[in-house]
Amino acid sequence: MATKVVDLRSDTVTKPSEAMRAAMAAADVEDDILGSDPTARRFEAEMARIMGKEAALFVPSGTMANLISVLVHCDTRGSEAILGDNSHIHVYEHGGISTLGGVHPRIVANNPDGTMDIDKIVAAIRSRDGSLYYPTTRLICLENTQGK
Repeated sequence: MATKVVDLRSDTVTKPSEAMRAAMAAADVEDDILGSDPTARRFEAEMARIMGKEAALFVPSGTMANLISVLVHCDTRGSEAILGDNSHIHVYEHGGISTLGGVHPRIVANNPDGTMDIDKIVAAIRSRDGSLYYPTTRLICLENTQGK
């Protein structure tokens, strides 16, 4: 059995094959912002089907996907997201959620294996009693990869 390694660590590390480049060059494209790109529509429909979801949205980078995900959950400026201290969002994307979304990151130490202790997560969640003084915790980000 032949084994081929596919490196999906980052959208900037992954390189398309010649067949992929040819498919991209030959793709039927229009303006996806106006919803008229047939290739993007087919791709989104297929991903929604595979994932068992009503719809899907193609975004060009993991950074954009993470930002959208945080902003969907923290839809009120001044919200708080609990992040692991080695999480990708904290290490590499902290500024985007703060600047664009007004989201306050609250950091919890990751264990060496990337997990976080539930007691530390619970302790980091802000009490509603302090809502005049503290941001409201609206999101806990748990990642299966770490920014080490």
